[in-house]
Amino acid sequence: MPGPESTFRMLKILDRFQGVISRTGVDYEVLRRILHVKLIMDSRRAPVILSSVNRKKEEQDKNLFVSSLWMYGLIGLVLTPFVFWSDPEYLLPMSLLSAILMFLIMTSMISDFSSVLLDVRDRSILMTKPIDGRTVGLARSIHAGIYLLLLTGALSAGSLVVGLIKHGVGFFLIYILELILMNMLILVSTSMIYLVLLKYWDGEKLKDLINYVQIGLSATLAIGYQFVIRSFDLIDFNLVFTPAWWQILLPPVWYAAPYEWLFGEGGGWLILLSALAVFVPILLMMIYARLIPSFELYLEKLAHSEAGKGRERGKFDRFLARWVCRSRTEQACFRLSASMLKNEREFKLKVYPTLGLAVLLPYLFFFSTIRNSSFAEIGRGSSYYVLYVMLIMVATVVMMLKYSGKPKAFWLFGSAPMPSMTPLYQGALKAFAIKIFLPLFAVNAVVFVIIFGMRILPDILIVLLTGLMLIPLSAKAMLRTPPFSQAFNMAQQKEGWWVLVYFIVVGGFIGLHYASSTIAYGIPAYIVVLLAVNGWVWTKLYK
Repeated sequence: MPGPESTFRMLKILDRFQGVISRTGVDYEVLRRILHVKLIMDSRRAPVILSSVNRKKEEQDKNLFVSSLWMYGLIGLVLTPFVFWSDPEYLLPMSLLSAILMFLIMTSMISDFSSVLLDVRDRSILMTKPIDGRTVGLARSIHAGIYLLLLTGALSAGSLVVGLIKHGVGFFLIYILELILMNMLILVSTSMIYLVLLKYWDGEKLKDLINYVQIGLSATLAIGYQFVIRSFDLIDFNLVFTPAWWQILLPPVWYAAPYEWLFGEGGGWLILLSALAVFVPILLMMIYARLIPSFELYLEKLAHSEAGKGRERGKFDRFLARWVCRSRTEQACFRLSASMLKNEREFKLKVYPTLGLAVLLPYLFFFSTIRNSSFAEIGRGSSYYVLYVMLIMVATVVMMLKYSGKPKAFWLFGSAPMPSMTPLYQGALKAFAIKIFLPLFAVNAVVFVIIFGMRILPDILIVLLTGLMLIPLSAKAMLRTPPFSQAFNMAQQKEGWWVLVYFIVVGGFIGLHYASSTIAYGIPAYIVVLLAVNGWVWTKLYK
């Protein structure tokens, strides 16, 4: 987190806006002191690179956000081609750049910084003092905004440099201004969604609802790319912007419009979209500034949860455990894992958006071809191989199985009369396979059968058996520590390269599937082989 020098630098930058902040009715001196303390506390979480070998056990309690900014910088390099491409046509490349950037910022906002906006731990100290709720709320929003700006700076650093070199200072300054407005829009719109939820719900139901809204936002952002691309028509191999009323609902197009207006071919529609990019974030910020006291009042509901009421026992999970697990210990681990996958909010927040994306990705491939092909033509083809894209969920969930919101409770497994952790591994993997993978796969399998017909049932069975086989194999490679034994903030360490390897492996299985379809009796033989391998990996691999 920011060190003392950067902390004071941030506060000095904030001091330049003291007049604007004070006009909102906020006590600026108190707000500055609150932020000072919050940033100082953040800076005490030492980066992992400074941790000695003897302090490895403490690393699970550290926030590694800043130490991972270089990774965001590398990810942001994918934005640089869009800046190169944006001459003389600015609208499409900058719309795509804005869509990607907003997706990355918004998902990070939802998964990593919502806890800052919804943090109630400091209320017992601050709200007992003569401090206005607006001051506390704005301090919380600025605190989250600082980290959003750090994230945005890392993501956009490469494209900013390229824009300065290729398009000049004017392009560079507009880009910076739009990054600020974009962050303002994301931060305020997220806060206002939470405000509505806080107003009408309370207790545990509110926490669950906020969790599902966060998941839904992440999945919706992933689908939004299609609508951005559909703002353009391909005419004689030239991308032509086609104005339509629904583009008013697409912020990425707003933030691309000023470039086309100022550096390309201007127009009335572009002026309207450019005005939306500027005035909507400012208007929302003004509205939110007035609603901050209400936000602080409703936020108190999160401090009074209904956790004492308990949760359902899960009779169906007991039935499943007896059906798929051999020992009573493994059955208990299965039920525990099923409960964790269902009820662990932080796990759901980090994993469920990927699950939703895995379910929807096959259909996004169809959207790219539906213009030139009818559903009947698609149904006669072999596009059902895109169902393999669903297997991305296997790598994502298996990597996250090692994390828990209460990792220190793992000592219970060490004190239990268990000869090894094998039942925990097997129970967790079977819970994922039965409670998550199979239901989601079944939904897409039914849709694909409707589209392609009964002829693809053997192919769907092959994809299913491949996914089931990859669950224990992926765990053997990626799950190096027992399930639920580490804190979630350790997930910021660099494990993304496993996903790249996983894509290559899945590509290999697609090749095997296709090769088996080209020879006589290849499909039935491949199914038999997959059944045999599944039997071995699920029963012998963790022996």
